[in-house]
Amino acid sequence: MVDRARSVYRSRVPTPPPTTTRWAHVADAAAYARCAAASFREAYADGSDDANLEVHVARHFSEAIQRSELQDPRLRLLVAEDPAGSWAGFALLRGGSRAEGVRGARPVEIVRFYTRAAWYGRGVGAQLMDGALAAAREAGHDEAWLQVWEGNARAIRFYEKSGFVARGRNPFRFGDVWEKDLVYARSP
Repeated sequence: MVDRARSVYRSRVPTPPPTTTRWAHVADAAAYARCAAASFREAYADGSDDANLEVHVARHFSEAIQRSELQDPRLRLLVAEDPAGSWAGFALLRGGSRAEGVRGARPVEIVRFYTRAAWYGRGVGAQLMDGALAAAREAGHDEAWLQVWEGNARAIRFYEKSGFVARGRNPFRFGDVWEKDLVYARSP
């Protein structure tokens, strides 16, 4: 009986995700655009107007747009990849930006934080968040913040589990509709 209990316990202990993280380069623009568009659709397909979703994707995700982001010295993109080099998710960081409720003297925004649906619940989000917060600390930022759609319960649970607390609201243009996202922040 004891051996069975131990094996059940061992099976519940989370294993590290089979991904590694690295900082993206300009040469990653096409992969970034594909992952960003796919993960955005996966995150917002339920509960969003399909036409409006596609307007947003067309405006924000293309190889040219992502190349421009990767060339911007204010932005850094942390990528999680599986052993074959496929992207499991990413975190885009921008220093110096602010929103309602952001109190730090040197804040960093987590502009985009997405994990592909196939990787949900496998530790990739935690791996990316740990890496993003470590980079924020190393760069001397005293607060990390992000915004999230109030209807994205999965993301809100993850951010709260990661130590973020609600601090305010910030406008967000989703396709052709202006919304007020929740602003979450924490010390890195």
